[in-house]
Amino acid sequence: MPLPEILATYRPPAGGDTWERAIPDLLADPDDARVVELLRAELAAYGDFREPIVVEPAERDILDGLHRIVAAVLTEHAALDVADTYEDLPERRRIRVVLAVPGLTSAAVDRLATVLRSFPLAGDWTTCDLLLPGDGQVTGWWTCPAGLDERLGAELASRATEAGLRLSLLAISDVDAG
Repeated sequence: MPLPEILATYRPPAGGDTWERAIPDLLADPDDARVVELLRAELAAYGDFREPIVVEPAERDILDGLHRIVAAVLTEHAALDVADTYEDLPERRRIRVVLAVPGLTSAAVDRLATVLRSFPLAGDWTTCDLLLPGDGQVTGWWTCPAGLDERLGAELASRATEAGLRLSLLAISDVDAG
């Protein structure tokens, strides 16, 4: 779908009611700006994104792909692939990760959700579907390429440390294997 048509058809999911307001608002957050820069690099290297954005046509909502849209706007990319259901995406392997987080607060959970939500992993992207806080720990469900469970765990710990949060890996399990 041509990028101008996407911008005219779908509302930004965050940051304002217009793309002109939403894009600067998103880029003002260092974590979001970092993700956009990673996606711009992916777009420059490969000429496209690995996955389409996901929309809800009837409601004119973007369900998944805000950062990709912003990266496309900033690089003046002509068009993006669009899917109107998650079922149109490639099948994903889901991993359940349990992380110990000392002194867990709601602010720490919010920060973890921002920092660990989506990032490149071994030439692909991993995304957290759900993050649930518990007593001194957080459980999350990430997509993960086969054979990279331990690398995912190490990357989660590294990204949390870079964000000033301490955590340790308690458990990793393949959700689909059981």
